[in-house]
Amino acid sequence: MVDFLQTPSLLSKGVYLQLVVEMKLLDDAIIRSNEPEEVLTCHYKALENRFIIPFRKVKGKLRRLVLEKQRSYNIQPDCALKDDLCLNCPSCLLFGGTGETSSVKAQYNILSRVLGETFISTNTVEGIRNYTQNAVGEKDLMTGQALMTILTVPKETVFKGVVTIKDPTQEMASVIVDNLKRLTRIGARSVEWGRVETIIVNAKLSDREDISVYNLLQDDESLTDDISIIENLPLVETAYATLNSQIPILLKDLIERRSPMKEKKSKPKEAAQTEGEEAGVE
Repeated sequence: MVDFLQTPSLLSKGVYLQLVVEMKLLDDAIIRSNEPEEVLTCHYKALENRFIIPFRKVKGKLRRLVLEKQRSYNIQPDCALKDDLCLNCPSCLLFGGTGETSSVKAQYNILSRVLGETFISTNTVEGIRNYTQNAVGEKDLMTGQALMTILTVPKETVFKGVVTIKDPTQEMASVIVDNLKRLTRIGARSVEWGRVETIIVNAKLSDREDISVYNLLQDDESLTDDISIIENLPLVETAYATLNSQIPILLKDLIERRSPMKEKKSKPKEAAQTEGEEAGVE
């Protein structure tokens, strides 16, 4: 039987916690890639036309929430996206980062342990609502200086997706579960649009990623596991503290391995040649 890891591991041990997530729009939302009026849809052969939310948008929002909560516990409060990552905190452990672009210029990289896939609407696309927005002059209060058509995903649209934690401990699961429940806005211009309600409807811990939202939307009865796996996780405050204390131990071996390599690369050519001569190398 597959179980949570006791401590985080640098090398993969093939354990996956998959969380089936439903996100219901309480307000119209703008889900776009580049242009402000673009709403993302996709045509699937089996599912026809659906609204979609790329996982990078969900992951980016989730990471910011994890960082926000982390700062409230005064754990690496200066760690921030995207060039000020510390690579030494629960958020960086979970979502990864590149050492060369981090604020500390670390000599190592961390791969993301949070995986996912595109969130897909449970119903087909029936209509896209248009809004026309115009600017108002500050002095004369005249309108019409600028016009823009905004396309939105209608409220009450429900999206389903799967968020996966690779090689999870109970503490890692607690952090992600807590912050998924705190995800209340999504999409572009989320200060005025995109209020959502996010709930975890199912969970499965196994040695593979065998849940896909694409398959779930075709066969809702295909998943038999229940949410009890994540009901007795540690309190989120305890989870953050425990993870923070485990990270230096986890990274110690990685840093020690990188240090000899760095010294070897930086060794002067003359010194290397002398060593070779002393060893009898011709």
